[in-house]
Amino acid sequence: MKKILITIATLLVTTSLFAQDYRTHEELGIMQGIPVPEGKKVDKDNALLTFPFNRWSYQHMREIYPTAGIPKSEKVSPVQKNIDKNVDQVVKVQKDANEMVSLPAYIKETYTDALVVIKGDQIVYENYQNGMNAHQPHQMMSCTKSFAGLLALVAEAEGKLDEEEAVTTYIPELKSATAFKDAKVKHVLNMTNSMAFDETYSDPKSDIVHYGTVIGLMPELDGVEYANDIYEYLMTLSIDKTIKHGEVFNYQTPKTDVVNWLTTRATNEDFQKGLHQIWNGIGAEDETYVILDKNGALFAGGGLNASPEDLARFSMMMLNDGKANGQQIVPSAVIKDLQKGANPEAFKHGSETAMDDGDWSYRAQWWIRHKEGKEAIMAIGIHGQWIYIDVERNMAIVKQSSQPKSADPFMEPYNLRAFDALIEYFSTKENASK
Repeated sequence: MKKILITIATLLVTTSLFAQDYRTHEELGIMQGIPVPEGKKVDKDNALLTFPFNRWSYQHMREIYPTAGIPKSEKVSPVQKNIDKNVDQVVKVQKDANEMVSLPAYIKETYTDALVVIKGDQIVYENYQNGMNAHQPHQMMSCTKSFAGLLALVAEAEGKLDEEEAVTTYIPELKSATAFKDAKVKHVLNMTNSMAFDETYSDPKSDIVHYGTVIGLMPELDGVEYANDIYEYLMTLSIDKTIKHGEVFNYQTPKTDVVNWLTTRATNEDFQKGLHQIWNGIGAEDETYVILDKNGALFAGGGLNASPEDLARFSMMMLNDGKANGQQIVPSAVIKDLQKGANPEAFKHGSETAMDDGDWSYRAQWWIRHKEGKEAIMAIGIHGQWIYIDVERNMAIVKQSSQPKSADPFMEPYNLRAFDALIEYFSTKENASK
């Protein structure tokens, strides 16, 4: 019990205690020495959400949690690089209303582990910090959701899943859960089904922490009853009586487990096999794996761990209309569907405010930016994980981080302004050379 209380206290004080500590996990002495000193050890109690332990754990999740591997491609595709050595000196980022900073300063201040910029079929910039390298798998948190959504859209394109059907057509077990029993597949896919669920990561009594405990990612609290597994838990979730299905976007992680359940039922293939088909198509080279819950089931809401270069390969494929190595890996119609987005009004009235500037929607577990001249589709994970894909300007950015806060109203706009600056630089450079 004492250890649990220490973990909870750490979660609550993390932002004030470590907010300006940019040291690497090696400089902090985390997981160094035999034996590792007290206060420097990483385990299930502090690995997932607790700074500064995440500076080490996000590169070592397989050593802490049960996982399943995603086989690399049978034929690895080399990654082309055309690195611009002037980027660090030239690109400036707007930190706030009054300050512009250098790109290296931005990288430091956002606790970046890897930053990779892709232009067409080439990597044009890469920067690795905190012991990271191009081939090191890194925890991607909720970017995992976007891959689950992508696999659902692929299943729909293949005629195996119908968004207009009721969720219970595919999963009759969810008739007991009012959050899902009258919802359509499209509602869950776009996170607009009505559900009473609190996604506050910093509150140890919130629903998301309870959910993480059911999965086995966090320690159980005394006096609290937990479902035996994630599927039993999903069957207990209730509707939010103040809103109807389809009206409001509310970002709630268990919805992704239902998306994954739907796709698996419709295709008779699990997430791992679906992702391997994509990885095989793009010529993935490195170790990739997903975290499993305590019963061996996929953690679809945030369990993916992948290398920067393999995520760059994926981004190149998405920029190339779903094609790689002469094959159609993702249907072109799926990418166009994502670009189109969903209902901006549902997003505007939803739970997310940091990016609610009237130019956003949420489609199939992807964040869709509609701002003119800056349109993009993106996968976003807490503590600073991004896959930013700008099809119109033929550019993408992969960012892996170990930020102190799970979600930060300062960091998200800061990151977006940095991405805008990088894309503007490379777009202007290309136009100048013509």
